[in-house]
Parts: sequence; C-alpha cells; structure tokens
Amino acid sequence: MILMARRFLNAVSIIEKAIVVLAFSAVLAALSLDVIGREVFAHGLFGSSKFAVYALIFCAMAGFGLATASGAHLRPRFLDFVTQGRAEAPARRVGRVASAAILLFLAWGAIDMVSFSRMIGERDLTLGWLVWPVQLVLPVAFVLSALRHLIYATFDELNPVEEERLE
Repeated sequence: MILMARRFLNAVSIIEKAIVVLAFSAVLAALSLDVIGREVFAHGLFGSSKFAVYALIFCAMAGFGLATASGAHLRPRFLDFVTQGRAEAPARRVGRVASAAILLFLAWGAIDMVSFSRMIGERDLTLGWLVWPVQLVLPVAFVLSALRHLIYATFDELNPVEEERLE
C-alpha cells in the first residue's frame, strides 16, 4: 500500500512540475511577444496579458501542490514546542488531517464556483473564452493537496522533511 502511495505522490509531482514549466513558459512567451510587438511594431499582442494571467493561475496552483509535496507550505510553527517529544507524531497527524479537511472545504467551495460559472456560461471579456475550464484548476489542486495530506497522515515515513527557514 505504501508503494502505491509513493508512486501516486511521485506521479502527481512530475505532472505538477511539467505544468509549472509549461505554464511559466507560456507566461514568458506571451508577455515577451507583447513587449516585442509594442516595441518593434508599435502594437502589442492582443489578449496576451490576460492569457498570461490564466497561465499564471495554472502555474501557481501546481506550485501550491509542489509546496505541499516538499514541506515548504506555510504552517504555524509558533506552538511547535508544545508538541515536542512523544506528542509530536500524533500532533503532526492531526495537523495533516485538519489540513486535508480545510483543503477539501476549499475544494467544495471552488467546485461550487466552477459550477456556477459553467451554468451561467461566464466568458472572459477580452478573449471570449469560457472561464470555468481555467477555474477548474482550483478544486483539482485543492483535492490533490488534501490527498497528499491524508497520505502523509497515514504513512508518516512519506512526510516531506521540512526545512528550517528564517522568516
């Protein structure tokens, strides 16, 4: 079972890394073409800024999952001293389950938002694209991160090592 969980986590991370690279490349290309168009031809590329924003949403949400996978996500550390010793592992599990619950709640809200956008046929004013396919990345990212937290709560040895960072 742990081997399947490890494979799932690795596969999701590989996909998220590919999305980050492709999405950030799309942002860079769109904005570069816009700047080159304005500087060379005195006319920017229509809709490039809006396209870059949409690509950046994909990049950010894939990055959100990668932050969870690497232990770099934000969490309150000011009470860590309370759970040192024997209480540390159970507290970490409770924290993982609580994080999963919060993320599933956010996914539920995001699904509601996507469903509403789809129902009304909301379109981007600049590009004319339907908005809900772009919004769909939100519930997917939240559910994948929730699954990660549940796997980490179940298999403590799969937990990412959190680095000490100066804030």
